[in-house]
Amino acid sequence: MCKSFIRFTFLILSLSWANHAYSQGAYISAAGPVNRSMGGASTAAPISALSAMYWNPASISGMEHSELEVGVDLLFTDHQVTSTVGATTGTTDAEPGSFPVPNFAWTHRLQDPRFTFGLGVNSVAGFKTNLPADPTNPVLAPQPTGLGQITSEASFLQIAPVLSMAMTERLSVAAGPLITTGQVGIEPFVFDSVNGDNTYSSGRATSYHWGGGFQVGSYFLMSPDWQVGASYKSKAWMETFEFTGADENGLPRTLTSDIDLPSVISLGTGYTGFDQWLFAADIRYLDYANADGFGDEASYDATGKLGGLDWSSVFALAFGAQRTVGERVFLRAGYTYNQNPIRESESFFNLASPLIYEHMLSMGGSYKLNQKVAVNVGWSHYMENTRTGAVILPGIGAVPGSSVTNRMSADFLSFGIVMQQ
Repeated sequence: MCKSFIRFTFLILSLSWANHAYSQGAYISAAGPVNRSMGGASTAAPISALSAMYWNPASISGMEHSELEVGVDLLFTDHQVTSTVGATTGTTDAEPGSFPVPNFAWTHRLQDPRFTFGLGVNSVAGFKTNLPADPTNPVLAPQPTGLGQITSEASFLQIAPVLSMAMTERLSVAAGPLITTGQVGIEPFVFDSVNGDNTYSSGRATSYHWGGGFQVGSYFLMSPDWQVGASYKSKAWMETFEFTGADENGLPRTLTSDIDLPSVISLGTGYTGFDQWLFAADIRYLDYANADGFGDEASYDATGKLGGLDWSSVFALAFGAQRTVGERVFLRAGYTYNQNPIRESESFFNLASPLIYEHMLSMGGSYKLNQKVAVNVGWSHYMENTRTGAVILPGIGAVPGSSVTNRMSADFLSFGIVMQQ
């Protein structure tokens, strides 16, 4: 069994490293401290309610108890932009502050033991940065010379009720809707036309916008030691986002943009053949190329409106291990490796969304206060990465001899509690 697990791990790594890889993009890679400390690997490793619900709802049938789990992540980012145009070069540090990411999951075994109900309320996607205007940095010089101050904050929340059914003693399947809500703010708002003075307005969503989709999953016990799982989350079809802006005279104008979340396919395996150990490995495919806003072509029309971010679809890998120590302590570690939807040539278009992470290391643990309640903590570090491309302007294209570099690293700190019935 150990050799089989090593072969499976080597196969997944080989498939990933065949491509030039960096980031998982806007989709948050884990939910809550338990799942986070496992690197997000949970498609076939249902060790907590959030771990089971976030990546494979069918795996809640594999949980021994009904369970309530609540978690909060705090995201801390370090973002820096350097640009060069002609003989002028400048570097500016962003000041985004912390970004809270709440998560909630509840699973309940019904009177008919074949059925398990689950409810997840998860922050599934988002980003945030705040770059002040800087006359010494060409891309951050005041408009219309540069872009001026660049700020962004996006958050998407999904409400996910599911029903999982044990078809046999070894196979479970699940399905349910994905009710999605999101709010976005971007300055300058380059996804609509420029004002009469050739400047972009700022844009703040007029309200939370809503959309929907669905998810399905399966969970199979191959043997007492091996489990496999698979799930599919559809694209979140969102209503058209409307933003409040202002024209060159300070009068209000309404801006619009289409933004959908990508569909996600997850495959995973879990192994419990070693005493007091659990190993898990997942591979995921996130289809950004076919998600409105993210996958639309990054080109300007005659009004200066940017069509989209031109992100590529990507693969992501997650590996995790858990060690039980005594009756109360659980220690975990994980590693996540991600492809990048953002090419070097698109660095300029992603100043407000520089999601260029490549490697993530995670660790954490749980302590059982009693037989029913455990407290959890997790930490993830996204290693520093950079993307460099040319400055690209409407009606001009790539400016000769120009460059803009995004540099970013980040940390997640997670806290939570699990209560079993």
